[in-house]
Amino acid sequence: MFKKNSFEKILKKAEKELQNERYGESKNTYLECLALEPDNVCVLNNLAQIYSILGDNEKSKNYNEILLEECNKQLKHTQDETILMLKTNALISLKRTLELNEAVDALLKINPTNIVGLFQKAHYLEKTNQNQKAIICIDKIIKQQPHNISALLFKGRNLVELEEFKLAENVYNIVFKIDPKNENAANLKSQLLKKKNNVNITPHDFMYKALKHWQMNDFEISASYFKKAIDLNQNYDEIWFAQGELFIRIGRIGDAIQSFKKAFEINPDSGGIEKHDAFFKLLERMKKINILFGFEK
Repeated sequence: MFKKNSFEKILKKAEKELQNERYGESKNTYLECLALEPDNVCVLNNLAQIYSILGDNEKSKNYNEILLEECNKQLKHTQDETILMLKTNALISLKRTLELNEAVDALLKINPTNIVGLFQKAHYLEKTNQNQKAIICIDKIIKQQPHNISALLFKGRNLVELEEFKLAENVYNIVFKIDPKNENAANLKSQLLKKKNNVNITPHDFMYKALKHWQMNDFEISASYFKKAIDLNQNYDEIWFAQGELFIRIGRIGDAIQSFKKAFEINPDSGGIEKHDAFFKLLERMKKINILFGFEK
C-alpha cells in the first residue's frame, strides 16, 4: 500500500512537470516512477516521448523498444485498447510499418471509432493510393469531431488525388471558417487550384506567404502579400477575411471593415461569422477609439 501511494504521488508530480513543459525535471521524476514499477507502460511511453523532445533519439528508441516488449507481454493476456494505443505509439516511433498496421487493425476491432486507430489506418490507405477508402476512414473521425482540422485537411488532400476538386474546395473552405489563418489550408488549396486550372501560381500562394510573415510579426510584408493575392483574384472570401484580421492586428480598423464587407459579399458565412451586425458594431467602436487617439482617420 505504501509503495502504491508513493508511486501515485511521484506520478502526479511527473505529469504536472510534463504538462508545464519542464522536460528535464519530468524525465527524472518519471525515472523514479519506473524504479517503483518497471513494467508500467504509460511511464515507458512518456519517457520515450520526453527523450525524443530532449533530442536523445537513442534513449527514446531504447524506451520505445522496452515499451513495445512490455505491451506485447500484456496483450497476450488481454486485448486492451489503451495498451494497443501505446503499442502503436512505439511502432510509429520505431517505423515498423507492417506491425503497426496489424496493431491498428486490432485496435479498431476493439473500438471501430478510436481516433488514433482511424488516423493511422487512413494514413496507411493514403500511402498505398487507396484514396477512396482513406476518405471513408477519415469521415468516421469527422463524424465524431466535425471541427478536427487535421482530418478535414486529410480529406481534402485525398479528394484532390481523386480529382474531386469541388468537394475538396468545400472541405478547405470549412477549415477557413474554423481557422481563417490556417497556413496548411492555404497551401493545399493552392495545390488544388494549380491542378484543377493548370496554372503555376495562385492567390493562395500569396496568402500562404502572407500568413507566414504574419507569424513572424512582419505585418507590412504580410499586408503586401495579401494585396498581391487579391490583385491576382478578388473572388476568394477567405483571403479578404484573413486580410481583415491582419488589419485589425495592425490597427487599421477602417480597412478591416472594408475587407470584411467584401468577404461577406462573396460568402455570407465567411470566417464562420453569423451575426454580421454585432460584428461590425464592435469594429465601428474600435475605429472610433482609434480616431479618438489619433491612430487612424
